[in-house]
Amino acid sequence: MKNQTVEEAEKLAKRILTRKIRKSLGEYYIFWSTFVVVLGIIFFIPFTQSLIPYLYTLLVLVYAGYTEVIFYKAYSKREFLRTPKSKLKYFLFITLILAAVGVWAYLLDTLNDFTFDALSDVIITTIISILLYDVVRDTGRVRYYDYLAIASFVLSNMLGPFNYLFFFIYFFFWVYAGVKSIIESYEGTEDEQ
Repeated sequence: MKNQTVEEAEKLAKRILTRKIRKSLGEYYIFWSTFVVVLGIIFFIPFTQSLIPYLYTLLVLVYAGYTEVIFYKAYSKREFLRTPKSKLKYFLFITLILAAVGVWAYLLDTLNDFTFDALSDVIITTIISILLYDVVRDTGRVRYYDYLAIASFVLSNMLGPFNYLFFFIYFFFWVYAGVKSIIESYEGTEDEQ
């Protein structure tokens, strides 16, 4: 009887924690979807043109700092998760991300547009995509909108340098994923029942 009670308490704690991570993920999606909008506003204000490198750096620091705040509480008790993770799905998705980034780097090299900025974009996009996928896996099950969010992030960063409007590709998918994540964190899912 005592073991069953402990087991049920662990299941409840895990469900609460995964919902908290899912809610944090939703906040993260929605918060970062505004990044491209704020950046677009900064670029279109005439007197800020000479300040863009400083404003961009400040903006990234603010967004990164708030990201830490979003996930801090959700991950403070992470040891409860210990979820079985599909290594094959993880391997396939990471391979797909790396292949897309490899094609991206090849095309940049072919088009003679392989600069330090382009290389840093490739590296940062790869790191963020892999870390984001790892966080999503901690929610228990990767949802279709998580895949859409990550894929749209990679795609918008690949196409964005050719036309600034392509950076808005991820905006819509991240807002959608954020709303779906927050709704799921409050309502739960069928696989929790």
